[in-house]
Amino acid sequence: MNSTNGFRAVLLCGVAAFAIAPAAHAASTAATNAKIEALEKEVQQLNSEVEDLKKQNTPVQPVAAPADQVQDVEAQISDLKRSTSAQYADTQAQIAAAPKATIDNGRPTISSADGKFTASIRALGQFDSAYYSQSAQAVNTNAPDLSSGSNFRRAQLGVQGKVFGDWSYYFNYDFASSAGSESPGHIQSIYAEYDGLKPFAVRIGAYPPSAGLEDATSSSDTMFLERNSPADAARNIAGGDGRDAVSLLYMGDQFFASLSFTGDKIADTGVFDEQTAFLGRIADLVYSDSDVKLALSGSGTYVFKTADNAAGAASTNTASISDPPELTVDNEGIKLVSTGNLQTSTIDQWAVEAGGEYDNFYAQGGYFAYDIDQKQVGAPTFNFDGWYAQASWIFTGEARPYNTATASFGAPKPDKPFSLKDGGWGAWELVGRYSVLDLNDNAGGAGTVIPVNSSLFPVGLRGGEQDIWTAGLNWYPNQVIRFELQYQNIDVGRLSSSGANAGQRIDTVALRSQISL
Repeated sequence: MNSTNGFRAVLLCGVAAFAIAPAAHAASTAATNAKIEALEKEVQQLNSEVEDLKKQNTPVQPVAAPADQVQDVEAQISDLKRSTSAQYADTQAQIAAAPKATIDNGRPTISSADGKFTASIRALGQFDSAYYSQSAQAVNTNAPDLSSGSNFRRAQLGVQGKVFGDWSYYFNYDFASSAGSESPGHIQSIYAEYDGLKPFAVRIGAYPPSAGLEDATSSSDTMFLERNSPADAARNIAGGDGRDAVSLLYMGDQFFASLSFTGDKIADTGVFDEQTAFLGRIADLVYSDSDVKLALSGSGTYVFKTADNAAGAASTNTASISDPPELTVDNEGIKLVSTGNLQTSTIDQWAVEAGGEYDNFYAQGGYFAYDIDQKQVGAPTFNFDGWYAQASWIFTGEARPYNTATASFGAPKPDKPFSLKDGGWGAWELVGRYSVLDLNDNAGGAGTVIPVNSSLFPVGLRGGEQDIWTAGLNWYPNQVIRFELQYQNIDVGRLSSSGANAGQRIDTVALRSQISL
C-alpha cells in the first residue's frame, strides 16, 4: 500500500469509528429499552389483576402466583438496567479510544484519542496573472524584457503534526517550478522538532529559518504577492525555503528568539563544499491589548564560508545579492538589480523591523544592511542597504492576528464569510507599500567607467537601485480562499559597466487567486 492509500485508509477508519460506534450503541439501547418497557407493562397488568381480586372480597388462591411473577419480572428489569449501563459505559470507552477525524476550516486532521499523535493535511495554491508595461526604448537597449502571462507561484501539498506528544514534524512539497527553472518542483520544508522543553524547541532538517518579521510571515499570509525586496534579498543569503539548517528556538508568549546554523538549499546545484552560516533573530511583542499590538524584531546573518564552485584548494567562492521586482510571473526569473557573482570571503547582514496594529489598521517597516567582503587580497568590501514601509486598512473591521510561534502577523479571519444566503461579504483590505533596494556602491556617474585601486580592483559596484510603489486590494471570502489585485510602479536606476543607462520604469498589474489549508 502506498503512503497516499495508507493515509486514506486511516482517515476512513477514523470517520467510520465515529459513524458506527454511536449507531451500534443506539440500536442496542433501543432494543433493551423496548424489552424493559414490555416487562414493565407486564408488571402493571399483574398488579392490576391483584387489585381487582382484592376488591371482589372473595378468597383467592392464585394471588401468590402473580406476586411471585411480579418479583421475577422486577428482577429481570433490574438485570436489564445493569446490563444496559455496562453496555453504555463500554460503548463510551470505545468511542473515547477511537481516533478523531475533524475538518477545521477545510483542513483535514486525524488524531489519536490522547492527542499525542496528529496529522493535518496542508495545502497552498497560488495562481498569478500579470501584465508588464515597459517602454520599447528601454527594452531594445540595455534593460531586459519581462514576460507577461500566468503561472502557479506555489502549488504546495504537505502534512504536519506531532508524534509521542513531545515531537512535531512538517513535510511540504512545492510542485510549482522555480522561476527560471524547468524542474518539476522542490521540497519547501521537511523537519523534525523536539518540543518537550517548552518554551524551548530544537528543529533540524531543511526549512526557512526565521530571518525577520517579513520573512517569518507565512507565504499564505503576506499582504502583497511577494515579500518586499530588501527582506527577500536578506532571507535568501542564508535562509529561504528548503535551507539545510538546525535551529534552537525560544517561543514565549511575548518574546521570541532563534539561532540557526545553515548550509545550502536542497535545490542548489553546482557547488562542492556547502556554504555555512549563522542566522539569528530576536523579537518581542512589547505592547498588547484588545486593540493595540506593537512588535519589534532584530535579525542578523554571518556567512563565514561561501560555497566552493569546484573541488580543490584553487576553487573559486562566488556569491551575489539580488532580487526580482516583487513580482515573479516572468518565468525567466529576471532580476533587475544584482551585484553579480563576486569572489566572496564572508557576508554580513543585519536588519531591524517593527510592526504595529491599532484596531483594523496595520503598519510595518524595516531597514536592512549588507556587506560583502571579497576574497582577493586588495579587493574592497562592498556595502549596500535597503528599506521598506507598508500599511494595511481592513475596512470590514477585522484585525491581523499575532502569531507567537513565529513572532509575526498573519492574515485576517473574516467575521462574516462570504455568503449570498446569509449576507456576509468576507474581509476586504486596502494595502500600500514603498521599498528601496540599493545595490550600488561608489557607482560613479553616467558615461564613466568605475576606477580601479592600486591592486587593479574596481573600487565601486553598479548593482542598481530599485524603488517600487505598490497598491492593492485584497478580498478574503473566507479563511481558505483569497484574491489579490495589485498595481506596481517600478523604477530601476542602473548603469552598465561602460556607464550607459541600463535602468527603466515599469508598470505592472497582477491578480492572484489563492487557496490555503
